[in-house]
Amino acid sequence: MVNLSVQDEFDGLGKVDELRTAVGTEYGYYGYETKLISVSDDGNTCVIEERGERKCQPSWITWNRFFS
Repeated sequence: MVNLSVQDEFDGLGKVDELRTAVGTEYGYYGYETKLISVSDDGNTCVIEERGERKCQPSWITWNRFFS
């Protein structure tokens, strides 16, 4: 998968900016909440909190969870 920052350069959709705007919000699915903690400076990774644990994951996965 292409990094989200690279994809934004090609399609101009601003998905990294959408993620940055959503920092601090929660999304519930499958019976538990996921909170977006931060987005890396380059926009390619996010820190989320799930079930009391902080995890780092690719930003495209986080964007898909929150916005698709």
